[in-house]
Amino acid sequence: MHDLLTLHVRNSLDEIPHTANVVSLCLAERQASLPAIHFARLAVEELLSNCVKYAFADAAEHLIEITLSIEGGDLILTFTDDGLPFNPLTLPEPRIHVPIEERGIGGLGIHLLRKIADDLHYSRTDGKNRLTLRKSLSA
Repeated sequence: MHDLLTLHVRNSLDEIPHTANVVSLCLAERQASLPAIHFARLAVEELLSNCVKYAFADAAEHLIEITLSIEGGDLILTFTDDGLPFNPLTLPEPRIHVPIEERGIGGLGIHLLRKIADDLHYSRTDGKNRLTLRKSLSA
């Protein structure tokens, strides 16, 4: 595995646009497909947003690590935080076939990532959440 980029992002919503741009530019420089770039951008925006809003029980500054690498023909994104234990892969599927007024709030971003990613893996070790997403770089 070859790490292309490792970012340490503050748990602030203000960090999300810049981080998504850095990841997108890194992939564009390596001529990744547009679907792979869009996937990476969605992952950064969704997972950072959720982490900033829900992961931490205090108001202190925390760093969220994002590692971008390429292995074979796959893009691998890993998000690591020291927030509360949370496995997003255990969330129930959203009720997308029900009228919007009857649905609960949230859950669509993770749902989209589940559908678009080729593989997702969650682990909790040493007090840290780690979510790894894998997506083919080909179109």
